[in-house]
Amino acid sequence: MTTIVVPAPIAAWPEPDVRPSASAVATDLRAAAIATSDVTSWMSSHGVPAGWTGNAADAAGHAMTALGRRADAAVAALEKALTAVEVYLDQMATRRTELDRLDADRAGYNRDRESLWSRADGAPADQVDELQHEASALTRRHDRIVTDREAWLERVRADEDRLIAVLASVDTRSEGRDARDAAGRVDADALRRQLAAQGDPQSVNDWWLSLTDVQRAALAIAFPELVGNTNGIPTGDRDEANRGMLDRDEEYLRRRDEDGTLTDAEAAWLRRVQATRDALALGQPPRHAGEPVDTNLMAYLPHAFDGDGAAAVSYGDPDTADHTAVIVPGLTNDMSAMAAQGQDALNLFLDAHDKGEDIAAIAWMGYDAPSAAEGITSELTDIAGVVGEGLAENGGHLLGDFVDGLRATHAGDSPGGQAHLTVIGHSYGSTTAAHAAADGLDEDSLVLIGSPGAGGGVHHVSGLDAPPGEVYVGSRENDFVTWLGGEISVDVPVSIGGDTVHLGNLGLGDDPSQASFGANRFDVSSDGTDTPWHLQDGGAILDRHTSYLDDGTASLDNITNVVIDRDSDVDLVAGRDTPAHDRLYDFAQNEAAYQAQQAVDRYVVEPLEDAGRTVAEGADRVGDAFSDAWPDHWP
Repeated sequence: MTTIVVPAPIAAWPEPDVRPSASAVATDLRAAAIATSDVTSWMSSHGVPAGWTGNAADAAGHAMTALGRRADAAVAALEKALTAVEVYLDQMATRRTELDRLDADRAGYNRDRESLWSRADGAPADQVDELQHEASALTRRHDRIVTDREAWLERVRADEDRLIAVLASVDTRSEGRDARDAAGRVDADALRRQLAAQGDPQSVNDWWLSLTDVQRAALAIAFPELVGNTNGIPTGDRDEANRGMLDRDEEYLRRRDEDGTLTDAEAAWLRRVQATRDALALGQPPRHAGEPVDTNLMAYLPHAFDGDGAAAVSYGDPDTADHTAVIVPGLTNDMSAMAAQGQDALNLFLDAHDKGEDIAAIAWMGYDAPSAAEGITSELTDIAGVVGEGLAENGGHLLGDFVDGLRATHAGDSPGGQAHLTVIGHSYGSTTAAHAAADGLDEDSLVLIGSPGAGGGVHHVSGLDAPPGEVYVGSRENDFVTWLGGEISVDVPVSIGGDTVHLGNLGLGDDPSQASFGANRFDVSSDGTDTPWHLQDGGAILDRHTSYLDDGTASLDNITNVVIDRDSDVDLVAGRDTPAHDRLYDFAQNEAAYQAQQAVDRYVVEPLEDAGRTVAEGADRVGDAFSDAWPDHWP
């Protein structure tokens, strides 16, 4: 009897000791490097204190220079360590992919071995040679997989040895000084000048990709706000620079808060930082059900726009996604509202993900929307901006540059080499997005929701310069903001902060949901249209304007279908056939009539009724008095 020699199974391998959380080490190093670089920059820009002369000036200058050089030595050491850690993390990502492939080979081998084992037991003599040949092939597979696994382990050990060697080379003061004074140290300021000379996001991207890892790390440490907020730099690199600044700012502000030295301005800054942190946390369980979302901080400028701040958070990676959506918020939004804006973007991401699509949804607070961030008293002039288009026009230019950056950095396998890119403008953000579109925005689809108007210069969808059939509008009949579309003349002087402002025409251009405008109007599921406003809850009135991207709504479902390029699944409805602002007039008339009646009742009817009761009561009292005085003469 011939024995068939079946090779042994391959046991499962232990998980590698490198997890995604290890990237936190790089983030901490980057934050420390940025903070230390700030010290170096401050020292370089501040000379001897004014009025100091003689020996005191010499001593101060020497101390300033010495401290600056010591700080720069620490920066040089951190630059070297950070670059090594980032390279190591990239290598570990590659090793993870290699291990997954090896494990798939192992599992396939074990299945084939089990099949052979079951067929070899008691096999007839005429099948022995064929089965033995199969067993020999399996043995060669076994040996190759074991060898590949050992080679993989050697690569992991080599990666670890290189990282340890670099970290060990800068763990003393003298080694830090050596790194600072090294002839080949990167000149970050020269790189900053080169970056500033790039003319457009595509040029920025080409230049950035030509740099070495060491050059990118040095520039991101010395000028993180530039790297984190320049359109054309890849999303991952922007995210790393911005998170480093976020960590630095949060550490500084928390320490000030704990010490009781936090100023009012710093408290507002901390609120913007926390809102951004909360927006990033939305992508992690248990903030939502499911796996963690690849979340990226694509913009971080907490002091922009007179303290309103600017930020952008992406759920999904726009550099590789098949579909990308940029959501532009409107009135009363600023950086302190990033968590709410992030929730809208996450709702869109999850809805598209549930439909099996690869998407990046970006909450973009990258322009100066009319807001009340610092309190209604100090921001009335900013609020008045909602009646004009200046902020929308400026924001449109910034939005166009941001989208150009997304186009430049996309490197995925989408059809045509680019993602299907949709810009979604809500409220005043729809006017901003429409201005960008009219100026040549590079979008595939445009969605305007809760719009107060598409801009004064656009009277038809063709004026938006969007791809044919790719402009979509969502407007609830009872969304009061959508009643502002068109020309609403109220040229009345209003006192704001002691200044007189002429409001002029409230409308921000034509109502894009009008049938005559020519856009695709989709279902948004409205309710309570005809209920008088004085009988409605104020929160419900506002909710009808702010809930277009709420989870489970018809509006979100239709917007998602636009974003993932499933136009045939978008549920379209007829456009408005009467001016939207007629509802505003009707509302004003009905409410005025109601309030007038209330005034008549309060100031005329009720006082007369009270007077009548008083007269009647007085007459009764007089009658009672006469009756008591002359009982024989008073009936």
